[in-house]
Amino acid sequence: MAFSDKACLATTRQYKAFVAAMVDVPTLLGYTTVVLLCLSLLVLVARPQAGKRLWLAMPFFAGACGCAFLIQPQAFPGRLGLQLGAFCITLAYAFGWQAIRAFYDRPPRWGWLLLPALLWLGLAIAVFDRYGWAMANAGLRVGLVCLYSALPARELWRRRNGGLPSARLLAIVFGVAAGLAALAVAFAHWLPQPLGAAPAQTWAVVFYNVRILLHVLLASALLVAMHKERDALRYYDDSVRDPMTGLYNRRFFEQRAEQWRDRGARRRSVLFFDIDHFKRINDRHGHRLGDAVIVLAAQVAQRSLRKGDWIFRFGGEEFVCVLPDTDLAQANAMAERLRLAFMADAREVEGRRIDATISIGVATSVGGVPRIDALVAEADRMLYRAKAAGRNRVVSSINQDPLPTGS
Repeated sequence: MAFSDKACLATTRQYKAFVAAMVDVPTLLGYTTVVLLCLSLLVLVARPQAGKRLWLAMPFFAGACGCAFLIQPQAFPGRLGLQLGAFCITLAYAFGWQAIRAFYDRPPRWGWLLLPALLWLGLAIAVFDRYGWAMANAGLRVGLVCLYSALPARELWRRRNGGLPSARLLAIVFGVAAGLAALAVAFAHWLPQPLGAAPAQTWAVVFYNVRILLHVLLASALLVAMHKERDALRYYDDSVRDPMTGLYNRRFFEQRAEQWRDRGARRRSVLFFDIDHFKRINDRHGHRLGDAVIVLAAQVAQRSLRKGDWIFRFGGEEFVCVLPDTDLAQANAMAERLRLAFMADAREVEGRRIDATISIGVATSVGGVPRIDALVAEADRMLYRAKAAGRNRVVSSINQDPLPTGS
């Protein structure tokens, strides 16, 4: 062996000896237990939703139990203390996966949550330790940590475009944890416990604890950020939606209109419709039934139009639909489908014969691209023509030169 290699090896041994002398493992595990317990209690006190609150606290509580078992494992017969500690830490990762599912209102997967860890515990007690299968023991144990880190990473990554920036970062945190666990499985023969199957060393215990604490603190901070981001998103969504119909309101239309102008040329069509003789419906049947007719119009529009179309309640009984990449023939066909569907559904509302109908004005951009507000104004003009022609009909216009273009 070269002199430099011997010096490097000696330095490594000295460093490991220094770590072993300076770090008291039971004390380190005790501090980790206290930190995890405090986090679990903080979650229980701070979060308002009882069901989700419990799931968010469980990873910290299970991790605290695992560290508590590992403080004095010799207090238990044989290797039972070590096995119970590893079991609880594995459950902590499993509960972390379920906490992410609970955040997205997904039900618990009890089989995947408990059975793999219970299977490992049973095999560790009955088979692995009895026959000295340290590699199989470590491989399965660390493999479960890899699995329970990869599952929430996958869950979060699939929803990374849901308006929560912290979800993408948390997916990366779980992904890194899964990658480290996968590497530990590959090198389990050489890595000391609790990282692998070789005899335990102090530096490995320290590294394992530091890694867990970093993971816990990062995940906790990002979960809190995700809750705040979702609350902010809900408040914003409430501010731009009509509370009666759930459609976007005029305020949001004005925001979108600015964005549509900035994005440049794109063919669009606009449908502007309202409920015929709506005041008469209110006078004859009352405002409650009138509100039901408005809600029905919104539901029929959502059902009749495409997923990528925009529907806004402008106020009262007036609605505007913006149809991207839609020519005049398509817009007319969609407007007629909407008119017929509403006429069929509005014959009776809440058990009363109403025979309500709608009139629709259609405007489509051709050639130069008019501003969206100009298209809406033209569709509104076509709506008045439909009213003047007897109502319950579709009237359309092709917009070429008359409408202003640009911003």
